[in-house]
Amino acid sequence: MPPTFTALGSQSTPAILALYVKIGTCVLAIGADARRVVVAERLQDGRLLVDALLAADRLVLLASLLELAAFAAAAVLFLRWQVVAHRNLPALGEPEPRVGVGAGVAAWFVPVVNLLRPLQVVGDLWRAGERGTSVPAIFRVWWIAWLVALAAVVAAWTLLGDAADVAERQRIDALRAGATALSAAAAGLALAVVSRTTRRQEARALALDAPRAAPPEARSDETAAPGALRVVSEEHARRSRPDA
Repeated sequence: MPPTFTALGSQSTPAILALYVKIGTCVLAIGADARRVVVAERLQDGRLLVDALLAADRLVLLASLLELAAFAAAAVLFLRWQVVAHRNLPALGEPEPRVGVGAGVAAWFVPVVNLLRPLQVVGDLWRAGERGTSVPAIFRVWWIAWLVALAAVVAAWTLLGDAADVAERQRIDALRAGATALSAAAAGLALAVVSRTTRRQEARALALDAPRAAPPEARSDETAAPGALRVVSEEHARRSRPDA
């Protein structure tokens, strides 16, 4: 049985929506950090009570939790899209991808390997069976933005616990706001990566006239059909008997 191509629309749309939500939570987190910087400045001038700073702390914590939840959702949906796109490669002229589907997912979590391998995997998804084709520059820009943002976020949260005074904490807040802005930019670039790869695979499948996988509801109907046919046949036979 020849390999089939699965349309990516049902996978790319949730991933793209989740990335939009991630960008929105990043904007909220940046605003919370900026507010805490302003509140801390007023506290140093003696124009504000400590309670205001505590309220700003709670806002930062809430925004950070929302951003973390949005990041987790976007990561899961992105990986689900990646798995389906990876499974499409044999139908697109790549019978033996250089990285397996499971290894492609694991590459995101293995230290050192995750510095480059995920970009290579996503690049192969865009090439869609045409080895040697150069991926668009935006893929590399996305990956660099992602790595820099990740390093900056980790550094900001690590330094926050060692802040000696309000002024130093303000600087760390500014660093975290900048890291969050980079994270939002990386999410925006990931949007382009997902949408362009999806369009590329769809166009490649059309050009190759790749056999399409049946949608889940069609497969379930096909599974149920033999049983339904058997029931109809038995009823017809019963009615055809003379003693019926």
